[in-house]
Amino acid sequence: MSTFVLRADEIQIYFEYPDITGDFYVAGTVFFPPGSVSAVDNIIVVDKTSGNEIASNIRVQEQWPDGSILSAEIIFASNIKKKTTYLVRYGNDVKRKKTFSEPAVLPTVSFITPGSGQTDEKMDVSVGQINVRIDRSAGIRYWWYVLPAFIFIFFTVLRSLRTIRMQKE
Repeated sequence: MSTFVLRADEIQIYFEYPDITGDFYVAGTVFFPPGSVSAVDNIIVVDKTSGNEIASNIRVQEQWPDGSILSAEIIFASNIKKKTTYLVRYGNDVKRKKTFSEPAVLPTVSFITPGSGQTDEKMDVSVGQINVRIDRSAGIRYWWYVLPAFIFIFFTVLRSLRTIRMQKE
């Protein structure tokens, strides 16, 4: 039995504005309750202050057993000069009008939604003490690859001399 939500719900998007000038992309994954979104066209990104729809690229990542969307990757453009709050509005009464298919080459910032964990792009892992030993000796074991090279060159020269001698005869 599938459950359909007949009104629009909203999820606020949180991200940090980057230290760049101009346009950039905001990208992230949004998870939806079962039966709340039946198609990608029922998901839009809006500017919270003006209510205007923002052009977005939305791809389904996973679906619920009833065929509704479980998670979707959303990418939309923003500008550093116009700092605003964005919302993902979804539901069967929402109709998407503004899309783009191929994103341009712009910096991308990840967003999070309430209830999802924030990704950290830096990670420090303590691995304990690391001892590094540098052996500067010139022992034969450090030059093992030279012997096969000399043998190869020796037989190549020997064959070349033999070929030249046979051509003279």
